[in-house]
Amino acid sequence: MNDKEGRIIVIDDDSLVLEALYESFIDDFEVVTASSGDEAVEYIKEHTDLDAVVLDIRMAGKDGLATASEISRLDAKLPIIFYTGYPGEYSEGRIDKQFHPFDYVAKSDHPSRLLRAVRNAVKYHRLEKQSVELVNMARVEYGMVGKSTKMKEIYRTIEKIAPTESKVIITGPTGSGKELVARAIHKRSRRAQKKLGILNCNHKQPDLVESQLFGHLKGAFTGAVETRVGMFEYADGGTLFLDEIADLDITSQMKLLRVLETGEIQKLGSPKMEIVDVRVICATNQNLEKLVQCGEFREDLYYRLKGVSIDLPSLGERREDIPDLINFVIEHYSIHNGQGYVIFEPAAIDLMIEYEWPGNVRQLIYTVRALIDSTVSTYVTRRNVERQLTVFNQPAAPGQSFNTRVKDMKRLMIIKALAQCDNNISAAARLLSLDRSNLHKLIKDLDIKTG
Repeated sequence: MNDKEGRIIVIDDDSLVLEALYESFIDDFEVVTASSGDEAVEYIKEHTDLDAVVLDIRMAGKDGLATASEISRLDAKLPIIFYTGYPGEYSEGRIDKQFHPFDYVAKSDHPSRLLRAVRNAVKYHRLEKQSVELVNMARVEYGMVGKSTKMKEIYRTIEKIAPTESKVIITGPTGSGKELVARAIHKRSRRAQKKLGILNCNHKQPDLVESQLFGHLKGAFTGAVETRVGMFEYADGGTLFLDEIADLDITSQMKLLRVLETGEIQKLGSPKMEIVDVRVICATNQNLEKLVQCGEFREDLYYRLKGVSIDLPSLGERREDIPDLINFVIEHYSIHNGQGYVIFEPAAIDLMIEYEWPGNVRQLIYTVRALIDSTVSTYVTRRNVERQLTVFNQPAAPGQSFNTRVKDMKRLMIIKALAQCDNNISAAARLLSLDRSNLHKLIKDLDIKTG
């Protein structure tokens, strides 16, 4: 069994140093060695399983700086640690600005300094790779699109809790994708081969809710012309998703609590109790704790339902995901309808990034579909989007401080520039008339995800 922390490549033209580094790392990592920059570049061209690079700067032939440039072109996300015996000859500040290494370690430093740097680099790179895999899986398997920090956290939570039997409460504004999260949890759970039942609880009469949850026999009440299977019976062995759970009336809440406590259901009109095994997932756009405090939601039911909480952000809180969401809708809607591929001009995407989206992802999906259907050409302009949205110059959210508004404006400008430049930081920096290193720092400080 391979219990190594990761795979690294060590590059140095001094065979004694190379051997010493190999011995230093081999207990913890899989180690590849290269005695020249060219040898290292050729290896990296053929192998994509590396987690970090330890690179001498002063080497015969191709030096470490030239080697680092080529490695970054091959894999911009592979962390590079410069390891030099001549730190005085190289400006650490200039190297940091030009090459953005993960770390810069002098050969005179204590060996533990380099080991710590490599360990941190490997851990960082592995987390980044996992994030990319999660983002791709969420898109393909769940239909959930986005690589923002908040969405990555949600994907990780889904992967962690789906195989368990934990109850889940999904919160978030209307249209933010709560049902998609429920479907993803079911799909990744041990119950995936059984059914997923879905019931929207929004302001329905108690007798209708009871019939939909537990079912009824033919003739149980006026209009019951046939026996009906309830959602608990339908989802037996699987998962039941109760959307807008906060809208359940107190009577229905009491009956739901009893099922959760006993695992027993009783069809309307039937004297018989039946045992069911169902995992319950709930969703709401309201604050259940406040509803409990004001007596509108049963406290005992709340604690029965409360397991893991997943809070979905509004679309305005993850604007960097908007270009990807637009492309996702274009791909799937155009293919589904047999239409040609539609292109949104940069100014149109800018406007959609600026817009507040009160209906969140659901509204964006309907908007993109409407634009595809209504635009005569295959090129969607800003004017097309303006007409579709009707209101496009929206005031800043009330109550925001000046600093918050400035920060939001910076974030918005950078997200728009990155969208126009296909996430190429150098190109976005030129577009914004910023130094690349300054833009890189702003992206990090503002927590903008570029890949």
